[in-house]
Amino acid sequence: MGRIQEQLHLNHLSREGFLRLADYIINAMELRHVYFGRRTPSPGHGQIEMHPAFIFDVPLSGEKHLSWGDAAGVCERILPPGEVLLCEPLAWKLPSWDRPHELCCFVFREEYIRLTYVDIPAPLPPGSRPVCSCFFHSQLPPSDSIRNLLHCLAEQGRNGDPGGAMPDLARGLFRLTLARLKEDSPPPEGKATRNYERIRQYLQENFRSPITRESVAEQFHLHPGYLSRLFTARGENFSTVLRDLRMDHAALLLRNTELLVDEIADQCGYQSTTFFTAVFRSRFGVPPGKYRCLHFEETSHQT
Repeated sequence: MGRIQEQLHLNHLSREGFLRLADYIINAMELRHVYFGRRTPSPGHGQIEMHPAFIFDVPLSGEKHLSWGDAAGVCERILPPGEVLLCEPLAWKLPSWDRPHELCCFVFREEYIRLTYVDIPAPLPPGSRPVCSCFFHSQLPPSDSIRNLLHCLAEQGRNGDPGGAMPDLARGLFRLTLARLKEDSPPPEGKATRNYERIRQYLQENFRSPITRESVAEQFHLHPGYLSRLFTARGENFSTVLRDLRMDHAALLLRNTELLVDEIADQCGYQSTTFFTAVFRSRFGVPPGKYRCLHFEETSHQT
């Protein structure tokens, strides 16, 4: 357990714990600099991350090693607490897990706000990534004020922030986020419903890792058969939900990066490119390479 996690009594899916974490970032940390990750051409290799959402990476302790795309091309920095990275939707970033640190991420989707916490007590082996098992997922979407401030931050970031306003704007955004989370309603009642919602959230956070029904069941101390029944009772299938999350992300990477197919397969939790290609063809009707070509042909015709 990391120092900040222990200090704040931060537990998985604990609304109160993540309220304390947001308050800690606002009132106990000096926010000195906000870097801005732009939607620029990806480097075409490596374990990059790309999300259809605004995301803040906020180091809490130690040092966070990150690369991202900016106006100059590629920026690589070691971020201590007090320096954060804001990535606009579809901006790429390349996190390294080669230094001990604690990290919080604010994720702003249209439907919800998600706060995640990860503790890296020692460097991870090259090419590996942690499984996020401590996060909170709101029931409410971001407020209009939060959305407007996100776009204001993005505009400042694209302009180079000549007035140095981004740290103050980011702190204001975190305050609005904390207020929104305090308004948030509790998750649906009932043990089965709570388990289902928590597992769905876990899949959204971790589908990029090679997780399975059995590993997820173990994470939640459930029998794999019971986990499957939670989805069946709602007209869903666990494997299909996980597959669709991975395939949608694969399509996103194919449309917006030059990553090789085997790299995309790895980033979507598949250890076999052949199996990944077969699953992709089953979902979209064409193999990944053809899907990418068709997308670029359509884009060129539109322009």
